[in-house]
Amino acid sequence: MRIDIAIIGAGAAGLSAAIGLARAGASVLLAGAPGTIRDDGRSAALFNASLDVLDDIGCGDALRAKGAPLAAIRIVDITDALIRAPTVTFRASEIGQDHFGWNIPNAAIVETLMGIARHTPGLTLSEAMFESAIQSEEAVTIRLADGADWQATLLIGADGQNSPVRAAAGIEADIKDYPQTALTCRLTHQRDHEDISTEFHTREGPLTFVPAGNFASALVWVMQPEKAEAMVAAGPDAMLADLEKRTGRFLGRLTLQGRIGSVPLRKLLAKGLANERIAVIGEAAHAFPPIGAQGLNLGLRDVKELVAQVAKAKSKGTPLDQALLAQYQSARKVDTKLRADGIDLLNSALIAGHFPGDLARFAGLSVLKAVSPLRQLAMRLGGGSRLLP
Repeated sequence: MRIDIAIIGAGAAGLSAAIGLARAGASVLLAGAPGTIRDDGRSAALFNASLDVLDDIGCGDALRAKGAPLAAIRIVDITDALIRAPTVTFRASEIGQDHFGWNIPNAAIVETLMGIARHTPGLTLSEAMFESAIQSEEAVTIRLADGADWQATLLIGADGQNSPVRAAAGIEADIKDYPQTALTCRLTHQRDHEDISTEFHTREGPLTFVPAGNFASALVWVMQPEKAEAMVAAGPDAMLADLEKRTGRFLGRLTLQGRIGSVPLRKLLAKGLANERIAVIGEAAHAFPPIGAQGLNLGLRDVKELVAQVAKAKSKGTPLDQALLAQYQSARKVDTKLRADGIDLLNSALIAGHFPGDLARFAGLSVLKAVSPLRQLAMRLGGGSRLLP
């Protein structure tokens, strides 16, 4: 069977790419589509630039209805460093916006996108997993686990950090495992979060409460792996008591909703985003610790660029080929690398506990707090504005 573009991996990035590319006029296969969607309690803080991408494929408003707005982001230093960084609050109103974006459950994002994908002309869905790919001058031959062979002009890997597609393309990745694990869950609380996402900086990593509805928040608590294991083993009551103590009960009494998840943290950066007729997007291309909410937002910027390149080719009648993927790689590599290095630097400085790092963090946050134009620039860049022309 012949197709313009095959996409492996049906998470949020893969689904968004599949819908966007089909709407751009390409015939698309999406493999690995989930039969059932499991709610693991995790959510994604999507900035307005990312929601614009989702608006373009017809689901932005539906997702906003399932999420919670983020009107401000507050950073609080509780590291007990010799020089304690000041508390800084970034408000969307300072850059003329009502909200930076919306925090939306991951399961709701995938469920909504799947609903659109099922009714998108030109898009074929398969639950079968990827097995192999062989490139030739004209196409990529893809074998799926159900025995079906597909010939695609282009193959896109959206299949996560351990991407088989990236491996099949011969694209290597720089990987840095951190001595950190993130505990994730949903909480309700006595006090209103006022649509403010609060990120406490601890010596083990960020501890973040992200609005998830009225008197409800999504928690991402980064700590040492052995401590995370002990925390889960001790049970929810002990975890909540420790959490309330560490954060001064700023939201009052906390109540757990659902299960506690555990995710080991790493930095992953593909050494290239494309090779011949194969490209990678989303976590197949880059993955970071949960600082600055860059994960899925960066993946959706990959999607936006890829869809734009394909739409331009279709409108001009030019081929979908290696040159197109080379243009995608060129457009995305600088933004991806700078954000990856920036997040790595911030995370490494936070957990190192060295005086120079603490001093730099103190100076940086002090300047952002005091100098409004720099604070506004940081907000625009963090929200998805281009780092370079």
